Order: sequence, then C-alpha cells, then structure tokens
Amino acid sequence: MILQALHRYYQLLLEKEGNNLPREEFSSADVSFEIHLDDKGHVAAIIQYVNEKGKVEKQTYNVPKQTLRPGKGIKPYFLCDKTEYLFGAALSMREECREGMKSLWCDVLKLTTSDAPKVKALYGFINLSEEQLSEQLDLLMDENLKKALLSGGFCVLKYAPTGEFFHDDKYIQKAWEDYYKQSSEEISGDKVQTCLITGEQTPINQIARLHPSIKNVVGAQSSGAAIVSFNIPSFCSYERDQSYNAPTSKKAADAYGYVLNRFLADPKHRVRLNDMTVVFWAESATLSGQDLFSSLFEEVKKEDHTPISEESVRERVRSAVLRIRQGQNFRDTFHDLDADATFYVLGLSPNAARLSVRFWYTGTLGEIGERVWEHYKDLAITGLERSPTIRELLREIAVGHDWSNIPPNMEGQMLRSILIGSPFSRAIFAQLMNRIRSESDDPKKGFYKIGAVRAAMIKAYLLRMARASRNKNLEGEITMALNEQSASVPYHLGRLFAVLEKTQVSALGQGINTTIRDRFWGAASATPANVFPRLLSLSQHHVAKDEEWGRKNDQNIQDVMSALPEKFPKRLTLEEQGMFALGYYHQRQAIYTKKSDK
Repeated sequence: MILQALHRYYQLLLEKEGNNLPREEFSSADVSFEIHLDDKGHVAAIIQYVNEKGKVEKQTYNVPKQTLRPGKGIKPYFLCDKTEYLFGAALSMREECREGMKSLWCDVLKLTTSDAPKVKALYGFINLSEEQLSEQLDLLMDENLKKALLSGGFCVLKYAPTGEFFHDDKYIQKAWEDYYKQSSEEISGDKVQTCLITGEQTPINQIARLHPSIKNVVGAQSSGAAIVSFNIPSFCSYERDQSYNAPTSKKAADAYGYVLNRFLADPKHRVRLNDMTVVFWAESATLSGQDLFSSLFEEVKKEDHTPISEESVRERVRSAVLRIRQGQNFRDTFHDLDADATFYVLGLSPNAARLSVRFWYTGTLGEIGERVWEHYKDLAITGLERSPTIRELLREIAVGHDWSNIPPNMEGQMLRSILIGSPFSRAIFAQLMNRIRSESDDPKKGFYKIGAVRAAMIKAYLLRMARASRNKNLEGEITMALNEQSASVPYHLGRLFAVLEKTQVSALGQGINTTIRDRFWGAASATPANVFPRLLSLSQHHVAKDEEWGRKNDQNIQDVMSALPEKFPKRLTLEEQGMFALGYYHQRQAIYTKKSDK
C-alpha cells in the first residue's frame, strides 16, 4: 500500500511536470563536484558545490540511470560517478574502478555516429594515462579540495568551451538510451510475473532485481538504503532470490523511488523525529496540506523577522489556540483546504543497509486537520498565546530544556497520539510532573516551573485520558480558564496553594528569595494533609502583617476553602497532582490578570 501510494503520486507528477521528470533510462543524482573538460578531454577545473556560507551543498541532476551498486564490487556509472571511478590511481584509489569506467563509456560511445567535439573530449578523457591525469589534478587541487574529493561525492562532467553538461547532449543521450535498451534485453521466454504495485503482467526481464536506494533518512547510509530487499536465503521462497520475491516492474520501482527520494530531499515534505524520519504528502495540487502538517513541528526562529500573511496556513496553525478560544472550528479556519484529499504519513528508521517502517497512516486531509485541531483545542488555555509545536512541548520535559535529553521515542509517541486521537503517553506526563517538582523559575532564560506550555500539556493529557475512559464528569471539569465550580478536590487544593503564595508575596514583597512554592510544592501536591495545615497557619501571620492586601487575601483563602472538604486528602495520585498543578496555574492567571484583560 505504501509503494502504491507513492506510485500514484508519480502519476500526478507526470500530469503536472511531464518532461521535467527523469525518463526510464535516467535517474536523479545528488552531485557534489563539477569536472570541467577542455576540447582534448583534459581536466580544466574542479568545482565543489558550496553555499554562501561556504558549507557543502549538493545539486540534483537527471543523469544516466544509476542502479544499486553490489557491495564492494565494481559497477561504474555513465557521465556521473564518484572520483574513484573517474580518477582511479591518479588519486591513490582503485585503478580497477577507472578501468571499469573506461570499458562502460567506450561501449556507450560506440553507439553514437556523431563526431561532435564533446564526444571527442570524452574519448580524450578516457584515454588519459595515470601520469597525465595525476599531473593535471596536482595543478588544480589544494589540500582541502583533495580531501573533499577523497571523501566521496558524485561528480558530473561539463564541457568547458561551451559550459554545457555532457549528460545534456542529445547525441550522447541517444547513445545511452540505445545502450540501456540493449543491456535490458535478456532472454525471458514466456515467463511473466504480476507487478505488486500496478497489478500488470510483466515479463521476468522487466522485474526489478534490486529496488532503488532511498537517501536522506536520518542515521542511514549516505549512499542510500533499501526499503525492499532480500539478502539471505531464509528471506526467500519458491527459489526466487533478491527482489523477485516481491515482484515489481522496473518502471514502478523507479517511480516510487524517485517520489520518495524527492520527498526526503524537500523540507516541506519531511521532518526529523530523533532517530526517525517522517515523510508526509497529500494527493492534492497545492502544498496547503503539507503546510498544515509540518506546522506541528516547525518552530519560529527568533532571528526570523520575515513577515507572514495572517491568512497563510502556517500562521493560521500558529494562532489556532487563540482562534479556539474565540470559538472557531477547523472547517471555518481552513475553509480553503481540500478536505477530501487523501493524506499520507510515513515514518522511516535506519536498520543497517535497510529501512524499517515505523508507522504508516492514511486518511483524508479533513480527518488529519480535525485531529490536529482537536490537539490544539486540548492545549488551549488562558495565557497561551501561540500554538506550540511538538518539539516545544517536549522540550518542557527535558532536563535543562535541552532537546538532547528527550528520550528518542517520545516525539514519535506524541505524533501517533495526535494522528489517532489517543491519550498522550503516561511516560511523557510522568516526566513532565517530575520536571515541575524539581525545577524553579528562571525568568532570564524564559523557563518557569509551571508556565503556560506546561499547564497546556497537563490539561491536554487529562482531557484525553478522560475522553478515552468516557469520563464525562472529569472532562467537564477541565476548562481553559479558572473553574470555581469544579468538583475536583485536587484542583481546589492547587488554587489554595496559589492564593497562599500570593498572601506570602504580598506581605513580604516580590524580592524574597524563596516562596512556599519553592519549598513546599512537592509535598503539598503529593501529601496535602501533611503540609496545608502548616501553610494555613503561616498565612495568618502574613495576613496580619499585610495592612494593604491582608484582608483581601484572607477573603480569597476563605473563598477557596469553602470548596474543600473538612479534611485534606492524605495522598494524591499522579493524575490528581496534574489537577493540582492546573488549579494552581488557573488561579495565578486569575490573580495576576487585569480585569480589562479578562
């Protein structure tokens, strides 16, 4: 089903882009160097692709077909290859690789009747001796360039007199197409197999023996890894080796490989989740679906001051929590999206020279959008002004807010919860409560013990748990803002703790070193009966000392106490501690929010 979906997208690309896609005899390659040849085939220049900052930046070209290389065996490519094949012993590398290149290129060039200068230049390059080639390279390379060439990377050849690439020459292309067709014509008799992607009856010689390499998956080999492969006999059956066990026509394999590699090379279609790479796409003519999904991950950089249209998909996602508080729903906010378009999400992880499928999700863009909107609706809380990304949420559970301290599977767990509408992992919630218990405010760095994002995560976790267990009463208790009518004792305990803290700060001033939150949060949220009597007794001293706000704070304490039972509970569960934190946050927001803002 995965490969069929990728193949269908290739058909859409054919309708949209047509001639811009590589033909059957060609494939796309990521290139690191240009090798310039003069009219005699001598190396005139070597250019490494770098960006404005001087970092290596590969370019993609449609070049003669490149199939998977067999391990350490020798398999040259035509006109686009690694330096080992182009220069051999001249760069202290395997000379047999260059010999293989010479043999292939000569076989291809024999099929052209053209006597064009480019063809002569290629023959001149092929016939260069090791000494000649070494002498030319020494004149052109410094130590940095030599080191880069030896480290690998594909090279393309350019004809220096005209500045044209050899692989774009129509005569050389025709010779390659003839050679490719000849090499593909093997004796197959009347045997056919059914292509598992297209369902068509395909001759055996047109079945892909090896599937295309998939590149740009985090942690996988830089040369690419296979998503379909059979490497030991126990994986095979009916005496069929390699990928004949999963018969796929060469055209279909090339099509899905091209599309998947294209997605993986495009930041608009893929994101990294620790050790996993997630690819997503919609069967739609616009990028709106991709923008909606990628906004779950893409953070706004502080140094990015580029103006964004308020009606762009990304800006609408970022303001989702505000729109939800104003009563908007998904269909109203994203009325211009094609809700019926099919949307796909694919999670890939490396496994040696192969890829593992971590998860596969299929649904309509409307279904995905509703799930994403429900996620932000669960997060919506007073004080939260922008929709947090998954990374911004998970950074709240990391020690020191350091992304490297997040367990590698948690981001994938949260994404899966959003896509299927299930509760967040309890491990995420437990880690969050641990961070709240152990940390203190650090305003200079923008870190808070119980800030808007952490309170939103608690609210979302509790809401999803209540929804999954069909606990309508608890679901109704959890609101965006202060709920004075709540029947939850832990919630009112949190409110009481906030009021007691406010009483202390009013009496002693904002400059005090520690508040009751710093000293008693853990005990008050876990074993209230042991702590609150002492805190209430302490509050009376603060009330008596505070001539300006003492009476008001005492009244606030009495109002919250009226919602609590006569005896404080001895212990609170982890979920009840979450309600405690939510009540504390809501009460603080109510205390420190101006009436006009309310």
